[in-house]
Amino acid sequence: MAMSSDMRRYFVFDESSCIRTGDCTILTEVRSKRKTPCFPTDYLFHRVVFSPYQSCMYLYEEKRQRKYKFGHDFSLTELGLTSHALVTETRLFFMRGHSVRNIVCTCNPRLSYERYLDYGLCSVRASTVVLDSSVLGNACVQCPLDSQSQSQFTCEEICRELGVSSLTETFIETPVRKTVHNILRHSGEFIHRTNAAGHETWELCGKHIVDDETSLLEYVQKNRLGVATNDRKLEYPLLGTDVRRLVHKAKLFHLPAQGMLYAVPGLHGQQKCDDDIVAMWKKCA
Repeated sequence: MAMSSDMRRYFVFDESSCIRTGDCTILTEVRSKRKTPCFPTDYLFHRVVFSPYQSCMYLYEEKRQRKYKFGHDFSLTELGLTSHALVTETRLFFMRGHSVRNIVCTCNPRLSYERYLDYGLCSVRASTVVLDSSVLGNACVQCPLDSQSQSQFTCEEICRELGVSSLTETFIETPVRKTVHNILRHSGEFIHRTNAAGHETWELCGKHIVDDETSLLEYVQKNRLGVATNDRKLEYPLLGTDVRRLVHKAKLFHLPAQGMLYAVPGLHGQQKCDDDIVAMWKKCA
């Protein structure tokens, strides 16, 4: 099972019944969308107050108040999680070295909009993240949690970040049963160790080292949502030179103002157009 802090998964509402403040989101006169241990389906609430980064929301009925703590109420399929998404989110977590769920973290989560809401991240956060790097022109402002970052993680830490109840949770039933643990272990992205006491630890494998033009391009291509230029994996002396070279080769987009790098999509199976067709196209244009 998995948890979500996205209110749209719990309640039916539109923007007319939604009030957003700097600290919270308030819904008025809304009905529950799903049955949970706390309330039934289609139950009317006079007011719902949700605060980012908190593990609960306040539910107001007539003459009554309840506090609902987020639990593992969803299946992985309901949240639209694929094996690729699980591996990607875990890899991003390991590269940061700390949880993006922490209220003081200023890292770019690089999550899809749906997962951004599932994580319960503050809606104003994206506009306050400093993305650019001194090696590419601007002063680099590090995340306050960078000094506490780590390279090895336990199963429990991974579960808390992904919002899943356990790595032994079944993800695929047929044709062969696979758990989240199986998917991460056989992805080729991580090193998994078990000590004599049976405690498990995980870390990124060596192939995630970025230290030249080739590994930089491969790394950016892997991250379809883009890579921040102050990403800790991109800290090597010739980064600026390699970025400029790849941009010149039309293999990377560099957006300096946003401090982001994007891979230029390749054209698969594209054939050279005949000269007469090109000439006719130019004439029509």
